[in-house]
Amino acid sequence: MKTGVAILSAIIFFLSGWMLTQKAVYGDNSRYDNPTQETLTELANCLTEKGWVMYGSFTCSACRAERKAFGKAFEVIKEIECNPNAPNNQVGLCLAKKIKKIPTWILEKNGEETNRLEGYQLLEDLASSTGCEMSEFE
Repeated sequence: MKTGVAILSAIIFFLSGWMLTQKAVYGDNSRYDNPTQETLTELANCLTEKGWVMYGSFTCSACRAERKAFGKAFEVIKEIECNPNAPNNQVGLCLAKKIKKIPTWILEKNGEETNRLEGYQLLEDLASSTGCEMSEFE
Protein backbone atom coordinates (compact mmCIF):
# COMPACT_ATOMS: atom_id res chain seq x y z
CA MET A 1 0.00 0.00 0.00
CA LYS A 2 2.83 2.42 0.87
CA THR A 3 4.47 1.70 -2.49
CA GLY A 4 1.25 2.60 -4.33
CA VAL A 5 0.93 5.88 -2.42
CA ALA A 6 4.58 6.70 -3.11
CA ILE A 7 4.18 6.03 -6.82
CA LEU A 8 0.98 8.11 -6.98
CA SER A 9 2.71 10.95 -5.10
CA ALA A 10 5.64 10.83 -7.52
CA ILE A 11 3.29 10.94 -10.52
CA ILE A 12 1.38 13.91 -9.09
CA PHE A 13 4.66 15.70 -8.29
CA PHE A 14 5.96 15.08 -11.82
CA LEU A 15 2.74 16.24 -13.49
CA SER A 16 2.58 19.38 -11.34
CA GLY A 17 6.13 20.30 -12.30
CA TRP A 18 5.46 19.53 -15.96
CA MET A 19 2.33 21.70 -16.00
CA LEU A 20 4.17 24.62 -14.37
CA THR A 21 6.99 24.26 -16.89
CA GLN A 22 4.54 24.25 -19.81
CA LYS A 23 2.88 27.41 -18.49
CA ALA A 24 6.25 29.09 -17.90
CA VAL A 25 7.55 28.15 -21.35
CA TYR A 26 4.40 28.56 -23.41
CA GLY A 27 2.25 30.78 -21.21
CA ASP A 28 -0.54 32.51 -23.05
CA ASN A 29 1.80 33.16 -26.00
CA SER A 30 1.81 36.88 -25.35
CA ARG A 31 3.28 39.41 -22.98
CA TYR A 32 -0.02 41.22 -23.42
CA ASP A 33 -3.36 40.26 -21.97
CA ASN A 34 -5.55 38.26 -24.30
CA PRO A 35 -5.23 39.72 -27.79
CA THR A 36 -8.62 40.03 -29.46
CA GLN A 37 -9.71 37.52 -32.08
CA GLU A 38 -9.74 40.44 -34.52
CA THR A 39 -6.04 41.08 -33.84
CA LEU A 40 -5.23 37.38 -34.18
CA THR A 41 -7.12 37.20 -37.48
CA GLU A 42 -5.30 40.32 -38.70
CA LEU A 43 -1.94 38.72 -37.83
CA ALA A 44 -2.86 35.37 -39.42
CA ASN A 45 -4.05 37.08 -42.60
CA CYS A 46 -0.88 39.20 -42.78
CA LEU A 47 1.35 36.11 -42.38
CA THR A 48 -0.59 34.29 -45.09
CA GLU A 49 -0.62 37.26 -47.49
CA LYS A 50 3.15 37.69 -47.11
CA GLY A 51 3.68 33.97 -47.78
CA TRP A 52 4.82 32.71 -44.36
CA VAL A 53 4.42 28.96 -43.84
CA MET A 54 4.65 27.08 -40.55
CA TYR A 55 6.40 23.70 -40.62
CA GLY A 56 5.29 21.61 -37.68
CA SER A 57 3.97 18.33 -36.37
CA PHE A 58 0.72 17.19 -34.83
CA THR A 59 2.73 15.66 -31.96
CA CYS A 60 4.74 18.82 -31.19
CA SER A 61 3.62 20.63 -28.01
CA ALA A 62 5.16 23.94 -29.12
CA CYS A 63 3.30 23.66 -32.45
CA ARG A 64 0.05 22.99 -30.59
CA ALA A 65 0.67 26.03 -28.39
CA GLU A 66 1.33 28.16 -31.47
CA ARG A 67 -1.92 26.94 -33.09
CA LYS A 68 -3.87 27.46 -29.87
CA ALA A 69 -2.56 31.01 -29.48
CA PHE A 70 -4.12 31.94 -32.84
CA GLY A 71 -7.39 30.19 -32.07
CA LYS A 72 -9.76 30.03 -35.03
CA ALA A 73 -7.52 32.47 -36.95
CA PHE A 74 -4.93 29.68 -37.45
CA GLU A 75 -7.22 28.16 -40.10
CA VAL A 76 -5.87 30.63 -42.70
CA ILE A 77 -2.21 29.86 -41.97
CA LYS A 78 -0.51 27.35 -44.23
CA GLU A 79 1.07 24.55 -42.21
CA ILE A 80 3.28 21.77 -43.52
CA GLU A 81 3.14 18.51 -41.54
CA CYS A 82 6.64 17.11 -40.96
CA ASN A 83 5.78 14.02 -38.91
CA PRO A 84 6.15 10.90 -41.07
CA ASN A 85 3.41 9.16 -39.07
CA ALA A 86 0.82 11.85 -39.74
CA PRO A 87 -1.72 11.65 -42.51
CA ASN A 88 -0.98 14.06 -45.37
CA ASN A 89 2.60 14.58 -44.20
CA GLN A 90 5.12 16.29 -46.44
CA VAL A 91 8.30 14.82 -45.00
CA GLY A 92 10.14 15.19 -48.32
CA LEU A 93 9.51 18.94 -48.31
CA CYS A 94 10.56 19.20 -44.65
CA LEU A 95 13.82 17.41 -45.47
CA ALA A 96 14.38 19.57 -48.55
CA LYS A 97 13.87 22.71 -46.43
CA LYS A 98 16.28 21.30 -43.80
CA ILE A 99 13.74 21.62 -41.00
CA LYS A 100 15.66 20.81 -37.83
CA LYS A 101 13.38 22.36 -35.22
CA ILE A 102 9.64 22.73 -35.10
CA PRO A 103 7.76 24.86 -35.35
CA THR A 104 9.73 26.64 -38.07
CA TRP A 105 8.27 29.60 -39.95
CA ILE A 106 9.65 30.14 -43.47
CA LEU A 107 9.12 32.98 -45.92
CA GLU A 108 9.98 32.46 -49.57
CA LYS A 109 10.07 34.94 -52.44
CA ASN A 110 10.29 33.58 -55.98
CA GLY A 111 11.14 30.10 -54.66
CA GLU A 112 14.05 31.39 -52.55
CA GLU A 113 13.97 31.33 -48.76
CA THR A 114 14.33 34.88 -47.49
CA ASN A 115 13.61 34.43 -43.80
CA ARG A 116 13.32 31.67 -41.19
CA LEU A 117 12.16 31.68 -37.59
CA GLU A 118 12.82 28.50 -35.61
CA GLY A 119 11.06 27.40 -32.46
CA TYR A 120 8.13 28.67 -30.51
CA GLN A 121 7.34 32.34 -31.16
CA LEU A 122 5.43 34.72 -28.92
CA LEU A 123 2.70 36.37 -30.97
CA GLU A 124 4.15 39.87 -30.72
CA ASP A 125 7.62 38.57 -31.60
CA LEU A 126 6.18 36.72 -34.60
CA ALA A 127 4.36 39.91 -35.64
CA SER A 128 7.44 42.14 -35.41
CA SER A 129 9.81 39.56 -36.97
CA THR A 130 7.57 39.08 -39.99
CA GLY A 131 6.67 42.69 -40.66
CA CYS A 132 3.10 42.11 -39.53
CA GLU A 133 3.06 44.74 -36.82
CA MET A 134 -0.21 44.85 -34.93
CA SER A 135 -1.23 47.98 -33.06
CA GLU A 136 -2.20 45.87 -30.03
CA PHE A 137 1.44 44.65 -29.78
CA GLU A 138 3.15 48.05 -30.07
